[in-house]
Amino acid sequence: MAASLAGTAVVVALPPREARALDFEVQSDTAAQAYQVASPWGDVVLDRRRLLQTLSLGVYNLQGDYKPGQADYQVVLRMRLDADFGINAHLGNADRGGETSYQTEAGPGVRYVPGLQQAPVDLMYAYVEGRNLFNGWLGFRAGRQYVSDVLGWWSFDGALARVTTPWYVQAEFYGGLEQRGGLPLSTSRFERPGVWRGTHGGFGTASDQPSVTDYPSYQYATPAPAFGVALETNGPSWIHGRLTYRRVYNTGTSITQQFPDPTGGYRTMTGTRLSQERLGYAVDLNKADLGAVRGGFTWDFYNQIVGSFHGGVELYAGKRVTVGADVDYFVPTFDADSIWNWFTKSPVTTATARISATPTRRFDLSAYGGVRLWQADGDPETFGVEECRASGICIGDQEIDPSAATAFIRNEDNRATSTTIDALANVAGRYRLGTGEVGLRGMMQAGARGHRAGGDLTGEKRFDGGRYTAYGRVSVYDWADPERPQRDATSFGYVLGAGVQPVKQAGLRLEWEHDMNRLVGQRFRVVALLSLRLGG
Repeated sequence: MAASLAGTAVVVALPPREARALDFEVQSDTAAQAYQVASPWGDVVLDRRRLLQTLSLGVYNLQGDYKPGQADYQVVLRMRLDADFGINAHLGNADRGGETSYQTEAGPGVRYVPGLQQAPVDLMYAYVEGRNLFNGWLGFRAGRQYVSDVLGWWSFDGALARVTTPWYVQAEFYGGLEQRGGLPLSTSRFERPGVWRGTHGGFGTASDQPSVTDYPSYQYATPAPAFGVALETNGPSWIHGRLTYRRVYNTGTSITQQFPDPTGGYRTMTGTRLSQERLGYAVDLNKADLGAVRGGFTWDFYNQIVGSFHGGVELYAGKRVTVGADVDYFVPTFDADSIWNWFTKSPVTTATARISATPTRRFDLSAYGGVRLWQADGDPETFGVEECRASGICIGDQEIDPSAATAFIRNEDNRATSTTIDALANVAGRYRLGTGEVGLRGMMQAGARGHRAGGDLTGEKRFDGGRYTAYGRVSVYDWADPERPQRDATSFGYVLGAGVQPVKQAGLRLEWEHDMNRLVGQRFRVVALLSLRLGG
């Protein structure tokens, strides 16, 4: 059985008023959940009791009265507490607290997960910003901030300067330290993947302390200097393009082997070295009465490959129909310190065509379909077996020859690119009633490696001008995996919910969810959502 309780509350919201000095905005959101998660094999159940709390503050018009086109300044910040009080909850008395404490009655490190925190605090952003300085030529930000472009979401502590010219072009220059997990008030979500980093506080040589050599894959969290530059259009609304470059360095000590050498020691790397260096460009052309064309790419200098590219075109066939096609190409790339750079990296390409239409004011529908191509070096069905035979491991009473396996792997004739294709499809429709709506959605992904398919039927009804709401959902999904046929199943579920909004500033929703299939049996969830908004 799984239960969930979630709530959100906006405590104070004071939006800035035009032409007033020192306008403030304070907002708080809270969500609480309680549920259980079973492992794919069903023999381990993890309890989760999560509390998500965010708090934001904005102070605007620090310069005094706001005047359009003239310099203005602001300070904004947002913090997040993402606690999980279900950590350690499933452990018995002998290893109580063992996920976050190294020493337990069951023994040292039996359940310990380095870097795992029960209540981590993340400073999402906190910066001071100035705009329209020097007759609109200059703007700046200083502090923790986000950058979002074709290279993805990224966060750093430092400064950004933006130069806006009258020739429809603006330039950005930024530098500082990349936000990394294990550093104070930080998260790892903006790092390049492939390296497990975190604080080593509490590590030592005593018997009741974890040692660095106990967890050689758990790397030190150290400052990561970074800088970047971007050129962006700032003119006609029908075109937007951005060329961006970013470089990040690793510093400090990195352990470079998983197991000790014959002397019992571990080799390390120290000093400043590359973490990532990438270039990207994206452009979007949009003609409101005709259609749109968009595309972009990223280049990874460390791997010397095109890490991704995307393209799309859509046609506005009148006011009620849009037809389009898209292609997306992606190759996984990693931090330059990651061992995953040693392995082969193969692309995933998705190509789809889509249509959306609104035949009437009450009825709309959309659909897309296409293929997803998974590529690999060699044939996954036979490569491992042939390598095993070449080395002699798979043949009894034969001398094992590791060099033969190496020769087989490096022989390009054995590494011809193979492609596996999945078919994709999705369809959705919605019909609006006077005081409600009904919707239907279906999806499918299928190929030689299995399938996943299903659909949802939803409905909502509003009463008393929207003050009261009732809604529900019925869903059926089926999945199969030829590699694990014991995990094949068909799942049925339904949701019943109701809501009330007694006043404009407050709303309450309550949901009951019930899911069932042969793998998990009966699962239940209760969700309560509360929203409060005060201010004007």
